[in-house]
Amino acid sequence: MKWYVIIQMIIKEIGEIGNGFYAVGSAGVPVYLLDGPVPVLFDAGLTAGAFLYEAGIKQILGERVPEYLFLTHSHFDHVGAASHFKDVWQDLKISGAVHCSEILQKTKAVQLMRNLNFEGARLIKESGLEPINDNGFESFNLDILLQPDQTIELGPGLSVVALNTPGHTWDFMSYWIPEKKILVASEAVAMYEANGDLQSEFLVDFDAYIDSLKVLKKLGAEILCLGHHVVCTGEDAVAHIENSFQASMDYLIMTEKFLAQEKGAVDKVVELVKKAEWDTRPWPKQPESAYLLNTWQRVNTIWNRMNRN
Repeated sequence: MKWYVIIQMIIKEIGEIGNGFYAVGSAGVPVYLLDGPVPVLFDAGLTAGAFLYEAGIKQILGERVPEYLFLTHSHFDHVGAASHFKDVWQDLKISGAVHCSEILQKTKAVQLMRNLNFEGARLIKESGLEPINDNGFESFNLDILLQPDQTIELGPGLSVVALNTPGHTWDFMSYWIPEKKILVASEAVAMYEANGDLQSEFLVDFDAYIDSLKVLKKLGAEILCLGHHVVCTGEDAVAHIENSFQASMDYLIMTEKFLAQEKGAVDKVVELVKKAEWDTRPWPKQPESAYLLNTWQRVNTIWNRMNRN
């Protein structure tokens, strides 16, 4: 795998990022908080981390409460604590894409999220974080079904714009806070791995993922919030999006080579890709079962693309 220039202006710890914006809970699986007259949360992390997120939020807000929770997509490590948040803050308005709401009503999808969240609980325990929420994942309803490019006014001179950025999933939305130049992109951009690799995160459509990167690049973000591990700031926020293009192309070339070599045997290619990237990465890294699930989707997406083209 290709190595990239190490990002210098990155934040790898929870706490204040800047401009009234925070990461709480765990840097590996964070919840983001925008403080202000109308406090706002972005994503809900893992079910096991619910108490950690709650404590971090209350430490910042005191007696005030978050009014919105914006979900980027319906994956287990981004919606895990949402139902707990709703129990704690009953007036919290959970917001996301229409398709996100539909997925959360599917029995098989909810069971998969429950299983993967239990594996995530083991990782949190191994990292020494506590207290741990041992309750299983519970589904929930969305209070607001967001439309592409919809703007939510938080008060005078402060807003959140919901951007339709598919590619990682079909229900994916990124969130842009134009007045503060903060972009919550999560896995609409590549993930920064502990060994310096960038993991391209297209799962359902490679070309849609590239198109979404083009949309995000134009924004000129000064704070770029990834789904896991780090936040990029300053010049490195834009550089990370640019590097995400290259990481995606490198992944495409590698996987097409393996697929040609193995005559389209997707399962065999998944093994080869895992050996090339995941096996050599140090911890912390994505849990193996979740990685294999995502890698199968990436490889199958490329195989289908090869056949279309």
